[in-house]
Amino acid sequence: MAAIGTRQRHPLRVAGLVAAVLVLVAALAALVLFLWLRAYAPLSAPGNLGFAPGPGLGADVEPVTGSGGKTVFIPAYRKGRPFDTAFTIRNTGRFAVTVTGLGERGARPRELEPGKLLASDSSTASADPANVHAFHDLRLDPGDAAIVVVRWSLSCGTGSEAEVYSDSVPLRFRYLSTFTRTQAVRLPFAVTLRCQG
Repeated sequence: MAAIGTRQRHPLRVAGLVAAVLVLVAALAALVLFLWLRAYAPLSAPGNLGFAPGPGLGADVEPVTGSGGKTVFIPAYRKGRPFDTAFTIRNTGRFAVTVTGLGERGARPRELEPGKLLASDSSTASADPANVHAFHDLRLDPGDAAIVVVRWSLSCGTGSEAEVYSDSVPLRFRYLSTFTRTQAVRLPFAVTLRCQG
């Protein structure tokens, strides 16, 4: 008698409901994975792997209170003369990446911009002109590190800020053969340009 009072669900209806739930869960998982991969930021520039200024350094200020523990490079400004800094980048992510160059500069001060990415054949971080060469795509497997050089464009003139600084550089990279993005990599140092006089 009890069996007559309860309605039996059709097996195809139950299977369809289970399939719809599984498709919805799979779609949500794929969306979350896609969004995570688009925001992937595996590059870092740890200070313990080395960094160095190039020629034209006006002052090298060791970390002081309020500097965030970073060394500050102050280039001696000469019109039309850039300033180089070398540092080690590391792939801390799970996938291989290919660094392709500098990314969009965004809202950086026009007085101090990363103008060019270069390669170094030195075994330690060095911006010595004898070791600096043109940059070509650089593949970094997970855990790999390499030395790169950023050539900063310096421009002081009428209307320039008295002092501008930068402690990050936008690096463009590809990964998983599908995604290309720019990551603002925090540097273990800061470059400060003083436009005075």
